Amino acid sequence: MKDQFILACREYFVNNRRNSHPRKRHETVPAEAIARRPKVWGKIVARAERRHQPVRIPAMSCTELGHLLRSLELSRACA
Repeated sequence: MKDQFILACREYFVNNRRNSHPRKRHETVPAEAIARRPKVWGKIVARAERRHQPVRIPAMSCTELGHLLRSLELSRACA
């Protein structure tokens, strides 16, 4: 009885792979294309991470934030 109920409700509760949200694949930013300011901030964040110190990051545009995260990936500070 219990197994029949589970099988009957499976389509309702279990996420189906056919209905999954399509993901957008973005190209990675090459190291030469990273702007100077986010690259410097990446070095500051990496240095503070090694020293276990907090870092305050100022407001940035989405592009600058993406460049900052990419510079941290390249320096292998945060993967």
